Amino acid sequence: MRFALPVIALAFSAAGPALADESWPALFRDAVGPYQGEETPHSFDMSVTRGSGDVLFRYSYDPSSATPVIIHEQTDQISEADLLENVSDDAGDIWCDGMEDRVQGDVELAAESDTTATFTFTPTTPEDAEDFERQIAERSIGTVVVDKETRQLISFQYHLPESFKPMIIARVHTFDMFGTCEAGPSGRPYLSELTMAFDVSAMGQRQSESSIQRVENVEIAR
Repeated sequence: MRFALPVIALAFSAAGPALADESWPALFRDAVGPYQGEETPHSFDMSVTRGSGDVLFRYSYDPSSATPVIIHEQTDQISEADLLENVSDDAGDIWCDGMEDRVQGDVELAAESDTTATFTFTPTTPEDAEDFERQIAERSIGTVVVDKETRQLISFQYHLPESFKPMIIARVHTFDMFGTCEAGPSGRPYLSELTMAFDVSAMGQRQSESSIQRVENVEIAR
């Protein structure tokens, strides 16, 4: 799954070939590990909007089509060529699994009910991520909620508990990200909604942004 820092950077990157740590709780390890079923291609619609409601971009993906990615709308700040380049490589990766390379260090059981378990951990980023993204991730607290019956993710959250300066002229004041996962037509969990908010300042200018990414109309590709 590639999860995005829209405006800071597009999309939650596809997980790499990392191995789950055997010290992690088995339920957590299963939830963040690679999908164990058949990897069936799916079509879907994706949109990303600002907190104000303005559309950043909106596209459809159908792997069975001669043109898999169709852009329906994008802001003037993003060219169609740049958007296609950004989304095409990982366009079909909407899945809430294969996150082993997003976890650093120990994993702790924070809460438990009859049906779910909540775990906390220190997030990290893939090796090819920008240093700025890695600094934000590794200073955040990661939380995931796992369904005990399906052993799949229900939701995940990143929260930056304290502001920090990634460089002398900049400060990240706040950062929060929350993702909701739903079972698709094949049973594989996909990222149905991702909300993100951050507040940063650089060179005397302060900027607050929020965005909502939604994946809808998920169907098995024909």
